[in-house]
Amino acid sequence: MYSSEMRRDAVARTASSSIAEVAAELDVSPSSLRRWMVRSDLEDRPRSGRPQIQSTADQVVEALVSTAGARISGKDYSTRALADATGLSQSIVSRAMRGMTVPRDQVRGGDEITAVAGGFPLVIIGIRVADQRAEGTSAVSARRVQRRIAGIVAGLRSAGVQHWPQRFDSEHRQTDAAVMLELLQAGSDRERFVVFDPHRETNETAESANIAVHREFAEFLDAVKSALATCRDIPGSLLDMLSVRVRHGFEGVMWRQSSQADPRRSSNNSDSMEISSWLPKETRSITEHLAIALREEIIDSGYEPGDRINPRLLSRRMQVPRSSVDAALRRMVDDKLLDGSRGGSRIPLITTLDVLDLYAGRMAVGEVLLRSLALRPKRYFVPVQLALRQVEASAATKSGIDVEDADLHFQQELARASGLRQSARAFEALTLRLRLFISVLQLDYSPASDRILIDDRAIFKALSLGDADTAVSAWRGKVDNAVRHMAGLFARRRFDQDLWAQLTRRR
Repeated sequence: MYSSEMRRDAVARTASSSIAEVAAELDVSPSSLRRWMVRSDLEDRPRSGRPQIQSTADQVVEALVSTAGARISGKDYSTRALADATGLSQSIVSRAMRGMTVPRDQVRGGDEITAVAGGFPLVIIGIRVADQRAEGTSAVSARRVQRRIAGIVAGLRSAGVQHWPQRFDSEHRQTDAAVMLELLQAGSDRERFVVFDPHRETNETAESANIAVHREFAEFLDAVKSALATCRDIPGSLLDMLSVRVRHGFEGVMWRQSSQADPRRSSNNSDSMEISSWLPKETRSITEHLAIALREEIIDSGYEPGDRINPRLLSRRMQVPRSSVDAALRRMVDDKLLDGSRGGSRIPLITTLDVLDLYAGRMAVGEVLLRSLALRPKRYFVPVQLALRQVEASAATKSGIDVEDADLHFQQELARASGLRQSARAFEALTLRLRLFISVLQLDYSPASDRILIDDRAIFKALSLGDADTAVSAWRGKVDNAVRHMAGLFARRRFDQDLWAQLTRRR
């Protein structure tokens, strides 16, 4: 079967050569070439007869996998689980997954993803080559890398990137291509890039040994899969961000690898390092600094309840000594952020009592912070107002991940502006624990985005007027809604309303 690109090329050649010459050169029949010349559309046409089950199944599986995020590595996205969810046979699902990834023996580890940027008309993926690559030394299983490659490929397909060549070059531009092209110019000698550029935004001189530019989507996908197969792992934060941007046509993708030397988060889907950075660094030990970074890494890796943490993996990925990682994990076990009861360090099994305990503590500390903030001069409200604007912008997208991050950042700015250092530190510790709970339980705040925005606006308005009682009342209502949403996930256990009322009742 001839591709649409080949048919277009054949028709274009008839402008300067005869039909017989073109047919002989391309090894097609003259009659087929004549039919192509009178067609207005040279794209593949659906064949008559029974629909192709596999092609339809591919689209169904792609739609599920593209929105999985870091969860793609879990048991809920095995071929058996996907077959149960879709009603397809496991063999058909397995073929669909194989089409989105690489064979297991091609996963060889060593390199690292440094950047991913996307938005019509460009997609750029940066890979940093390891100093000394050793075959088969990936710190994670080959199956995990395979699954995560499938997540990225499914995201590109489901977002419709393959149709960019048919779009007009001058329309639908929502992303500044110049900003993305700066990634190529700023790349290091060890960094190589795979670029999809159907409209020739990059000039010919941009292509080099480190920059491979592809005009055809199929070639680009093959290059992406080959490049990702050399990586020791694919970050969960990247997958989570792409799962959100799929519904926006892959517009606005800008992910950079986080660095221990640079505490700013590269992903626009998480800011817990940012909310930690304002605390005085001299008051925290090296172990505390590493514990904060480890919390981010654990959330990023998509662990599930009961999973054991691999300190060797964390040591390699974070580029810190194994002894420091072990010390930080022990601290997290001591802080009850991790479970150490069965040896090693594991993601905790979260109960409804844990949820009530966490939210009751946040409610109590939050009330103290709000009452203090209501008494402070209005100049301290500026960062709080900026954080509220982020909530407003995120709520408009209806993205649960964005709203959750923006809302927690708003709350942390409230704590920071209160002037109560000890209470603010306690509130941050509870926030970090809450982020772990949200990650483990895979909460979706999309349905609550409007309610979150209403509550945040009410809190800020009351504080601006110096009305502490109204602000506290709005805060209590906000926390009450949140705990019921989280506790509602425990379908097998009844939410203890009496206990929640006892823990949070006014004196």
